[in-house]
Amino acid sequence: MSRVVYLDLDGTLLGPGGSLLRGAQGGFCDAGVRALAMLERERVPVVLVSGRSRVRLEAVARAVGAAGTLPELGALEAGYPTRPGQSVHDAIAETGIPGELLRREPHLHPHPVAADGGREGSHVLRGRAGPGAAGWVHRSSAGTLRLADNGRIADGEHVYHLLPFGASKAAAVAVDRERRGAAREAALAVGDSRQDLDMARAVGRVAIVANGAAADPVVRAGASWITRGSYGAGVLEAVTAWLSG
Repeated sequence: MSRVVYLDLDGTLLGPGGSLLRGAQGGFCDAGVRALAMLERERVPVVLVSGRSRVRLEAVARAVGAAGTLPELGALEAGYPTRPGQSVHDAIAETGIPGELLRREPHLHPHPVAADGGREGSHVLRGRAGPGAAGWVHRSSAGTLRLADNGRIADGEHVYHLLPFGASKAAAVAVDRERRGAAREAALAVGDSRQDLDMARAVGRVAIVANGAAADPVVRAGASWITRGSYGAGVLEAVTAWLSG
């Protein structure tokens, strides 16, 4: 039976500072590398699923030997209408909703990674969205866009993606898994955020690393499997348990 593992990147495989070799409290930890090595020995492909842009995610995939990438929370494959030669990112900008959202939400601002110019499918923000922000996006876009909370980063701030309504990690994973010929029961996902928890719609098991559950009570309440370890240590724990059945 074909098997596949879907790994979130920041806050999951990568520890503090975006390092593959840092774990809880920022100490050295090679658990993530050992998890990747274990999957390599078992010939189980690893697909990175992230809010990062295609270029940034593919660079990490090459560095860690991943078999595939699903960038921008699946925004590139959601079927959002564009003109010939226009990106989904630019089509969303053209609606005026990103700018108006920032004017309405004083505690939201563009994420610094947005300045790299590599975004193709979503607008990425950071800060704290008010309780009505997601509803306003839905109404203002006539249901074609959504504001997705992709987890806490620091000082109570979260990362948000403004993206097509049908885009999600779960939808992207479902398509990728079918292309690989893997049954839902033969797929594992490991992550740390609400968007990762949603991958339960597309895979047999979802493990949430301990730091993700500690950071968000919604994630903690919704997770059926929370690892004892954080970051890469949690990934290794989940992969070990999953491979052993």
